[in-house]
Amino acid sequence: MKQSNEVETLGKEKSMEKFLLEKIDEWVHRGLISPKQADSLRQNETEPEDIPRAHRVKTDEILVYLGSLIIFLAIAFLVGLNWEPLGSTARILSVVLPTVCMLALGGWLRGSTSARLQRGAQALWLGGCLVSGVAFGVIVYELALIDCSKLHEIGPSHLLFVISSLLATCLAGAAFILLNTVTQSICFHLCASATLLIFVGWLGYQLVSFSSFYGNLVFLGLGLAIAGLWLALSEWLLSRERKDLIRVSRMFGALTVLGFTLVLVMQEYGTLWQEVVMASIAFLADLSFTIASVRRQSQTFLYSGAAGLLVLITYLTVKHSTGRIAMPIALLIIGALFIGLGLGTKQLIKRVRKSA
Repeated sequence: MKQSNEVETLGKEKSMEKFLLEKIDEWVHRGLISPKQADSLRQNETEPEDIPRAHRVKTDEILVYLGSLIIFLAIAFLVGLNWEPLGSTARILSVVLPTVCMLALGGWLRGSTSARLQRGAQALWLGGCLVSGVAFGVIVYELALIDCSKLHEIGPSHLLFVISSLLATCLAGAAFILLNTVTQSICFHLCASATLLIFVGWLGYQLVSFSSFYGNLVFLGLGLAIAGLWLALSEWLLSRERKDLIRVSRMFGALTVLGFTLVLVMQEYGTLWQEVVMASIAFLADLSFTIASVRRQSQTFLYSGAAGLLVLITYLTVKHSTGRIAMPIALLIIGALFIGLGLGTKQLIKRVRKSA
């Protein structure tokens, strides 16, 4: 009886909300209120008044996370300060055991119906996946699975770091498949991005005999390929209506493309046409994201493309400006782009609201 009354009350509230929204449109049509006031009223009626209880993070939960992090740091400092006296087996166990414990405990909490325990599982798997990169590296080094004689000479560009980061990415990908949350998505994207950067460093060491222009084209192709995977993942998530995960993949895809193009533009090249080619590629990439923001109704694409254009124009202007008029013209262009960004954001928000 009580449940039927709750359902009836909820139905009345939904009907009242629909009635008020219709009346708001009527008031705007009759000129009683402005469109801006109507938007405020709609927002007040449609947005939830409070955060659901299941999604609240309480003070005691935050303290548990902070305490766990401090204990983990204490263990890490203890192991790090005594790293040399430890034997090979002890070194492996000192990084493998915490990793396995975090992943195992997170897997156990994953099946819980409690929202707090599920958040705990996400945090444990996040920490376990990130630390696993160190664990894989220590295992490979201590067991001498590859030649590490030039490790101190090459540094992060050594194959050891490529292998360990790649294995950590595979583990983070498995965690993301088993637990489709924003936390695991960010962890997977971070590990994969770190692997990409380390692999680029290793590849750069292997291609040291190549010219800077053609070597950078190889790096650019690699970056565009990885960014394409991120954007393809975002489209797949869109088809599955996982809107909470789409923004992460889009953000990493845009940052990968724009980051690679801008960094390569800032390199030194032997001829002018090589600089023009790299600058043109960066400009087209920024422009593509700006155009795609309208087609995909994505603020992430809009901000990324506009920011990329601003940085690119500013850099090229500062680098090549020799007269008194070049810098003011560039600033005028940048100001116009900012205005376009503001107007584009407003139009984009309106389109998103109409399609919702």
